[in-house]
Amino acid sequence: MFRSLALTAAGLSLLSPALAQITNDFESGWDQTTWATYAPDCNQGGTVALDSTVSHSGKNSIKVTGGSNGYCGHIFFGTTAVPSGNVYVRTWFKADKAFTNDHISFIIMPDAAEATGKHLRFGAMDEILMYNREDNDATLPDLSPQGIASSVGPAAQTWHCLEYHLGTDGSIETWVDSAAVSGLSTGGSSTNTNNQGWSRAAYTPKISAVYFGWEAYAGAVNTLWYDDIAVSGSRIGCGAGGSSSSAAPTTTAKPTTTAAPTTTVKPTTTAAPTTTVKPTTTAAPTTTVKPTTTTTKPASSTTTTAAATSSSCASPKYGQCGGQGWNGCKTCASGSTCKVSNDYYSQCL
Repeated sequence: MFRSLALTAAGLSLLSPALAQITNDFESGWDQTTWATYAPDCNQGGTVALDSTVSHSGKNSIKVTGGSNGYCGHIFFGTTAVPSGNVYVRTWFKADKAFTNDHISFIIMPDAAEATGKHLRFGAMDEILMYNREDNDATLPDLSPQGIASSVGPAAQTWHCLEYHLGTDGSIETWVDSAAVSGLSTGGSSTNTNNQGWSRAAYTPKISAVYFGWEAYAGAVNTLWYDDIAVSGSRIGCGAGGSSSSAAPTTTAKPTTTAAPTTTVKPTTTAAPTTTVKPTTTAAPTTTVKPTTTTTKPASSTTTTAAATSSSCASPKYGQCGGQGWNGCKTCASGSTCKVSNDYYSQCL
């Protein structure tokens, strides 16, 4: 397997930058100067540590535990020893928990082809591996049912070999457990048709470093281990001595029939009116005009209803014949006249 540091910083300077290679299996420990931690913008709870209990080869690996504070719980470690031409990256990684529908990144690369401070990111969403450009959020593959089916979802608690190539012509190639993944390729000889969002604008990555770790955007938390990392100007492969293994991948492809739509149509709701119509109140008359005659008030004056209209009925003597809100008879029976007592009450007298 690879020794702790195949080429020192001094050794790298003696080779063409396009051919430089740096590898680490962490058997001699973790050199935090060469493999520094990285947490852009904020650092709240994520940790990086040398782990002598879990490894892909030998006894050591680097353990990264994400914090619980969302994006600011991110943490990475990595190297700035990146070739100036074609870039090939290889790492063995193991995730404690399977990736979910949440968007996460576990490799980020500062990218001069994007806006200042932005990164080319490699991670997962909808349970499959994907690339993501930070400045415009383009994904490779497209996150359509067909795009999801063109990538793979790595199993948890299993070591996987991830390799990828960033070409000087903007092409990208990716292998998981030595098997090419069509959905994680674009440009060059790629036949991937699930790259419409990615290829909408011309793009050639110009990375200056490679960092391995954990970053979540919706609260997901996970622990990952990294071992046998290599960054080179040519493909390294997954096996000892740099040859690619022919072992079958231990990943799961997502079938197109199981991909659920990501948009839920919300039914239209008819809201109840919020305005309450206040009924008109008929105030009681403030003045009662007592008749000066001794004639007994007819009984019908107390039972007159408001259903009739003024054109078809007449109020009896002493009955109401008008006022605000009055809808009853507005004329008086023969022998009496409608007299206004106040705004709310008129009486036949």
